[in-house]
Amino acid sequence: MKLYGIKNCNSVKKAIDFLHEKDLDFEFLDIKKIGQEILSLWLKQKSFEELINSAGLTAKKLGLNKEKIKNLNNKELEKIILDNPSCIKRPVIEYEKKIYIGKEYEVIL
Repeated sequence: MKLYGIKNCNSVKKAIDFLHEKDLDFEFLDIKKIGQEILSLWLKQKSFEELINSAGLTAKKLGLNKEKIKNLNNKELEKIILDNPSCIKRPVIEYEKKIYIGKEYEVIL
């Protein structure tokens, strides 16, 4: 299991605590260091609307509300995410070849 996040993010801290309570092994990876390959993998299972935290500070600074996300093409959105990975909803968990975003992990684990 891989957990992508930012160490000082409260949502990520809660996910880490949850995984420790369940005695589950995981590898923590800095979400700010994802590349095109990882992003492409995530986008095979999740939409940009699911992946971008439009309510977060980074998205707000970039003006990435839900309407703007719908109006940008995939290449533009990929560039925005790769240039500003803090706009990704956290945590992102890869588990058994599936991607879980935010609190989705609570349902499957």
